[in-house]
Amino acid sequence: MNKPLRIGHRGAAGHVLENTLDSIEKAIELRVDYVEIDLRLTRDGHVVVLHDATIDRTTNGHGRIKDLTLAQLKRIKTKDGQHVPTLEEVLKVTDGRVGLMLELKIRGRAKAVTEIVEQSGFSSPVIYASFHHKELARVRQCLSSAKIMPLISHGQIAHGIPAKLSADHVGIRFDRVVKEVVESLHAAGVRVFVFTVNGADDIARMRDIGADGIISDMPADFRMNGTDMTWEMEDGMRQV
Repeated sequence: MNKPLRIGHRGAAGHVLENTLDSIEKAIELRVDYVEIDLRLTRDGHVVVLHDATIDRTTNGHGRIKDLTLAQLKRIKTKDGQHVPTLEEVLKVTDGRVGLMLELKIRGRAKAVTEIVEQSGFSSPVIYASFHHKELARVRQCLSSAKIMPLISHGQIAHGIPAKLSADHVGIRFDRVVKEVVESLHAAGVRVFVFTVNGADDIARMRDIGADGIISDMPADFRMNGTDMTWEMEDGMRQV
């Protein structure tokens, strides 16, 4: 039976506050293959790990991340007492331990992100993902060897999107995926990742239809042995 890659969404967002170092550590503890994180930019040009355009939901502060300097952001705590990490911090704590899926939430920063990753000497596998498909094209221009994954949540699921970008991965919202779509994309040489899959039954269905990667807030559910829902963890990172 197919064993898809296990991706912890925003770290292990269903277990520990999302996009924090503790959440990433929890995902690694649960032995995921990749950790997915979201990247945004501070006012003074630092790449930080945050999903929303504002800091209101996950920290004790208020305002837009693009209006704050890194120094200002470092004085703000997340709602569980941590800090919003930089991309450099995440690369340091994950290197050699887990793969990274980097979702670019804003346009125009492909060069900055790829340079940070390359200059860090990061040795684990990396996938660059985004709903901004033109930004992924810029990633490929900056780093010809980059693995890119266009994300799709609405509209027609077509081979044209990954083909146009020369992408061999695509990320699709799980409730829009059926086996025929997966098989068709596989026939075109495209690997299919699905997001965000939290129910055990949905995890099982995604595995059964042949998804190559399952992105979940609840990576602990992958550890339920002895059922048809999930599977035992394997040692080491599996790559795509």
